[in-house]
Amino acid sequence: MFKITPNPTFTTDVELHVAGAEPGKIKVTFKYLDKEQLAEWQKKHGSKPVEEALKEVIEGWKDVLLEDGSQATYTPENLNQLIVGYHTAGQDIANAFLREILGARRKN
Repeated sequence: MFKITPNPTFTTDVELHVAGAEPGKIKVTFKYLDKEQLAEWQKKHGSKPVEEALKEVIEGWKDVLLEDGSQATYTPENLNQLIVGYHTAGQDIANAFLREILGARRKN
């Protein structure tokens, strides 16, 4: 069976580049955007910092830890900290969002 209306959110694995180490892996839950919403989102955020765009579509995340080893709740502040600490994190997350929502699959 196939639903005519997509789920309002989806969760996908995101690999984050970690200098000198294996990629970090987290799960991010995003808002689903239909074709018109996605076009508007891309137009609105085309030249803005990626973290501003991501704040509008991220609903939550898993497997992100604080310094003390406890789970980091998704907040815009924690997203900023992640992006400041890992240079490519924002783009890695944005790429995962677009790849998943547009149906593009990675080659093995």
